[in-house]
Amino acid sequence: FPAGGKMSRGFSSMAGGAQLRDLVWHMALPVAVLAAGLAPMLTRHVRAAMLEVMDAPFALSARAQGIPRRRLLFRHLLPAALNPLISLFGFSVGTLLSASLLVEVVMGWPGLGPLFLEAIMARDFAVVLAVVMLSTVFLLGGNLLADLLLYRADPRIRTVDG
Repeated sequence: FPAGGKMSRGFSSMAGGAQLRDLVWHMALPVAVLAAGLAPMLTRHVRAAMLEVMDAPFALSARAQGIPRRRLLFRHLLPAALNPLISLFGFSVGTLLSASLLVEVVMGWPGLGPLFLEAIMARDFAVVLAVVMLSTVFLLGGNLLADLLLYRADPRIRTVDG
């Protein structure tokens, strides 16, 4: 794997397919680090949500009616377990951004991470505040997206005015 940076030397002279392969090759470690950091938390929450839904009365009734296991899982149990997972999605967006700042610094990628670190060292409060505000906007945007997805996925959340 590459030691750091976003692209190899001579990137501009590479063909289009070679440039894409080079970018993917350089992204492998940062993506693996970010995915490995979030995977245990997501796996634990998915497992807990599924275990809770599997013991619900409607799941026991569906099993008793002889619905095939695969159909039961994908058509009945997963949609019922989506609520806490969609809410977790909004939080994960903010966590992913915060972790990516650190990964950028460690992996030598150009981006907000090195800029943020340099601004802290130079005591450039305007840039530090801008990065923190941008992180806040991403967290709020992720939570808004999660709320909209939750509104779409769960009809119990929708209210009728009047």
